[in-house]
Amino acid sequence: MTDECITIESDLAEDNEELSAPEFTCHCCYEVLVDPTTLNCGHSFCRHCLAQWLHSSKRNECPECRERWQGFPRINILLRDAVEKKYPSEIKRRRRALQTDQRFHYFLQMFQKYGEVLTQQIPVSEGLQKAIQNSFCFGVMLALLCMGVLLLQYHRISGHSNYDILAQKPINSWKPHDVIMWVEHLGPWTDQYREIFHRAQINGSLLAHLRDEELSATPFKINNIAHRQVILEEIQKIKELKVKPPQNIWEYKATNLGKSLFLQMGLREFPRLTFLYLYLFDYEDTFLPFIHTCFPARLTNPMEDIPPDNMLQDPNHLQWVMFRVKVCLMPYLLLTDFAWQWLSVHYWISWIVIGNAMVITVMEYFYVWTLWRRKQMSTIPTVILRGMFNTFFIVLLWPLIPQFICDFEFYCGLFFSSFIYITVRKQFFKLE
Repeated sequence: MTDECITIESDLAEDNEELSAPEFTCHCCYEVLVDPTTLNCGHSFCRHCLAQWLHSSKRNECPECRERWQGFPRINILLRDAVEKKYPSEIKRRRRALQTDQRFHYFLQMFQKYGEVLTQQIPVSEGLQKAIQNSFCFGVMLALLCMGVLLLQYHRISGHSNYDILAQKPINSWKPHDVIMWVEHLGPWTDQYREIFHRAQINGSLLAHLRDEELSATPFKINNIAHRQVILEEIQKIKELKVKPPQNIWEYKATNLGKSLFLQMGLREFPRLTFLYLYLFDYEDTFLPFIHTCFPARLTNPMEDIPPDNMLQDPNHLQWVMFRVKVCLMPYLLLTDFAWQWLSVHYWISWIVIGNAMVITVMEYFYVWTLWRRKQMSTIPTVILRGMFNTFFIVLLWPLIPQFICDFEFYCGLFFSSFIYITVRKQFFKLE
């Protein structure tokens, strides 16, 4: 009975030794670990094997999973003691063999020098790294704040706000100088009529009742029929809208500040959903002019007359195909197309929008690729919902926010959208 127990115990010991042998094996030399060194990833190797790997590959990466290790790897004392107790004869045999091989002594010596170089460098703690990153982000935001204030001040000094008033002020409240300002911004051809309207000193109420006969008679005496027709058409637009129709981005912001903030933030954070919203709820006022500006309709018949204003016509099949492809794959390039058409109107502003759109396009692909590589694609809906909440929070409360803060938010989003996009997602752009 005693012999059977001894046999059973010896069999169990052999089974346990066979089951646990792979746990104490180096995956470089496939022998029992000698001075096992554990890396950050959790894999352990013989110290001389790891030194040989570093010398030959010139990379501080795990030989098995290729993850980069941090700092200088140390010997795992607990694992070393367990291996030496379990395989004492094998460890002694391997140590005698290694002592006679001068190559391994050289590899270990170079590995030790590598560790000495690392220890001489000043270690940066994780808290200090976060402090540096936070201070850098704070510096970037402070620089953006200063630049935004300067741009806002430049915008006001340059005189844009003068004709922004006309886009907010009803025509019945226009003074004579408002009428003169309106005439000046009809085009360069109105320079010859500026003095005429200055002498007439008519206000907005009189301007709204002008007819062709009165423009051709004293005191105006506008003999050019085309000029009279353009002036009457512009007066008719003002009478319909009750204010001067927006002609540029500054006037559009002046008349639709809440909508401008929504478009500026929505197109940066979730452009595809913003275009869907415009298609469903703002089709004629915003969506149709946008798609016709980005993809002008091409006439099939060269002899066909070009309509005077096709901004309210439904897009053709080709326009829809081009729009759907870009809005799915590269939505920010739609802003590039739109700004390109406005180069002659807002030259330097258009180039800023084009540059930001190109940068954000690259960053979006890199962002999606990073999430895909980290298997975090499920976080995209959360990020979109967070951006939607922040956007709608600002847009809904903009009447309660001071005008200066709204202007600052608009100009920062217009000029520094790419920097804001990268700053918000900076943690995703770090490679593991």
